Amino acid sequence: MVTINLTLNNFSELPSLLSLFGSFDNDYEYTTRGVFRRKTPPVCPVCSTPMVHNGYNPYTKQDLGKISIGRYKCSNCGNTQEEDRSFWENLKTLLFDSFNNFFQMLRYHSVSYDGISDIMDFIYPRSRSTILRAFNEKMEQENIPSSENIRIVHYDEQHPKEGCCQKYRLTILDAKTQRTVADELFGDKSPETIKKFLRKNLDTSEPVFIVTDFDKRYPDVLREVFGEKLVHQYCLMHLNKLIVSDFSKKQRLNRNS
Repeated sequence: MVTINLTLNNFSELPSLLSLFGSFDNDYEYTTRGVFRRKTPPVCPVCSTPMVHNGYNPYTKQDLGKISIGRYKCSNCGNTQEEDRSFWENLKTLLFDSFNNFFQMLRYHSVSYDGISDIMDFIYPRSRSTILRAFNEKMEQENIPSSENIRIVHYDEQHPKEGCCQKYRLTILDAKTQRTVADELFGDKSPETIKKFLRKNLDTSEPVFIVTDFDKRYPDVLREVFGEKLVHQYCLMHLNKLIVSDFSKKQRLNRNS
């Protein structure tokens, strides 16, 4: 195990130092001046002469910490060498990867990039642009399963009348072939009726991508029928209609503004 030489200033840091240098054997030491190096300098790779200690190179990460990495020098040929500092780079990578996972979780819960930046001010300051870049890089590394086997369908409802009786026409269309999968007339369009219609005409054991209008019942109904195999998308045509309808209720836009 690496030899850690403590002082009154760093005695309280022993648990952290043991965790940091735990993978190194007794050939290494952490000096009272905070330098990480080998106790016995290595042999020169150029002339095979034993090298000597030759100070250190400092490495600093703002708001995170610093480390001093020992140097060695050959007294015969003058060749210099620095101790391996990969553990320091790995430590930073581990920390920033954990931040990226944190960013993903916050974005999953719809926290804005500005909001994440404000939260990070309490932990390790990160700007909005840095968070956005880290999030995008993390998402590019994600292994997204192929969607070739996911069936894409459109679900729609119409309200025809049969004589004086109100009826409800439920329809499922295949998005790729544009053909009707199911088209039935019902006396009501309750959630239970919709569930029975979907279970009857779609394989609930297979992944499915369903496009619907903005009826507030659909998310719960579809989730109950398909569970985790569901991808639910609102119809953009219905969204555009809602936007146009909403604009008609507002004052006309001033072209000069």
